Amino acid sequence: MSTLPSVCLQQVDPSSSTSALVYNPSVCPSFGCSNPFGTMGSQAASYVNYNTNTHSHYQLRDWNLRINNNHVTTMPWKGGGDLGIAVGFEHRGEQLTNTPDELISSGQSLTNTVLPTSGGFDVTEGYAEAKATLLKNVFLAKDLTVDVQGRASGYSTTSDTAKNWKASINWAPTQDIRFRGTIGTSYRQPNVYELYGGQSLSYNLANDPCDAAQVGTYGGAAATVAATCAKQGINSSTFHQSGTGQVPTLGGGNAHLAPEVGRTYTFGTIITPRWIPNLSISGEFWHYSVNHTISALPTQYILDGCYTGTNASLCNLVNRLSNGQINTVSATDQNTGALHESGVDFDFDYRIRVARHDVLSVSNNFQYLLNYTQQLVPGGAFTNYTGALLYAGGPNNANASYGIPRVRDYATFGWTHGAFTATYMVQFIGGMRWNDQSEFLNSTTAGRYKTPMMIEQDLTLAYRWKKWNFESGINNITNKKPPFVASGVDNSAGATYGSFYQGRYFFLQAGLNF
Repeated sequence: MSTLPSVCLQQVDPSSSTSALVYNPSVCPSFGCSNPFGTMGSQAASYVNYNTNTHSHYQLRDWNLRINNNHVTTMPWKGGGDLGIAVGFEHRGEQLTNTPDELISSGQSLTNTVLPTSGGFDVTEGYAEAKATLLKNVFLAKDLTVDVQGRASGYSTTSDTAKNWKASINWAPTQDIRFRGTIGTSYRQPNVYELYGGQSLSYNLANDPCDAAQVGTYGGAAATVAATCAKQGINSSTFHQSGTGQVPTLGGGNAHLAPEVGRTYTFGTIITPRWIPNLSISGEFWHYSVNHTISALPTQYILDGCYTGTNASLCNLVNRLSNGQINTVSATDQNTGALHESGVDFDFDYRIRVARHDVLSVSNNFQYLLNYTQQLVPGGAFTNYTGALLYAGGPNNANASYGIPRVRDYATFGWTHGAFTATYMVQFIGGMRWNDQSEFLNSTTAGRYKTPMMIEQDLTLAYRWKKWNFESGINNITNKKPPFVASGVDNSAGATYGSFYQGRYFFLQAGLNF
């Protein structure tokens, strides 16, 4: 969230967010300012009407050579299928510059301070893939196919060569059921912004642990928090945070970032019984594990780790003014730790013709999150965020709240009569408990600590006529409102509940296919 410049007004008591303001010309911006209670001078008018200009340039150069053949040979045994091979070479270069206006860089604009970004990297890659149909149309093997891939990448930002691979198997003993599995590695080089992004100042949602109203919320760690504050000359029984709920935070790139590396497992099955035409049922278990994750530590996590003593090294990231107020918390991009995520997905699709011109269809996608644990500092403890709503900011320390619901479900019911189609859709998002990136809230630590389940219902009617397609409908039929969430952006969680923001609304549109 942005903050306005002082513009010649100063608090009588800087330690109190409710302090009265007085006119002080010594704190005016360098562009000049007038007494806010008098006539605006020419310099002040020029300052407030100034147009800022930011220049950005991104360049991607890509050269590649690809060779593939899906029918190199046939497996030399009964029931053997085709062997396909693909190889390739690629050289890619990325360069980016972003030059904010001088007024923005100096912190005298009405937006947050942003410093310039400039940098880039080159990468040379080679890959090979082989896909072999080992058996087809034989007993217990309607289809048995394996796929093996490998890739080597050399980046200009590191002397190491990244090697990645993936192997998968797809086996259908009959045409009614199919099993599939995949195991592989992953590699993500930090992008230009993450490597070379200029520092910027934002006001992240967080509370100062030394605030008199906050220190008592730490329960058994309250004494440690008070003692840490006292060592810094702050009396936590009388101190009050200025700008309650927000803390100035410095973010930006880090040229010393290491790449993210991970491993993936997926196993599943698809059932398509011949005796029930147009029915498909599938289930899949998946697991992702990523190490050296690239992100910025949440502001609240830094403050809590410092003042509770669980990670005293984080105190080096907190800078205070002489009056005790937090000047800035440094939260630039870094390799924070690891992320483990796993879940199961179930899909159901069925389509049946009930009359010559009438077709009914139903589909459902059910997602269940088994585990979402994250390590926010290398070598640190893992925190389980399964079912959490991170109200103090989502990934990369953004102010916007971010939800990790345990359950999601999407259902669609359709009826087609000739050129006419009616579709009814239902979206379900499970309830979540609030988490400030350090701990879950509960009824004893907060009056509001969880968000209820949410259901959205939509109805669409469509009609095709020659090359035209006409559609009308109602979204959010019950006019369901998004739940309140403490947020420095929108008082909810747009990344999770964005479809509820408009409330109930009607639409009518026409399209022409050429």
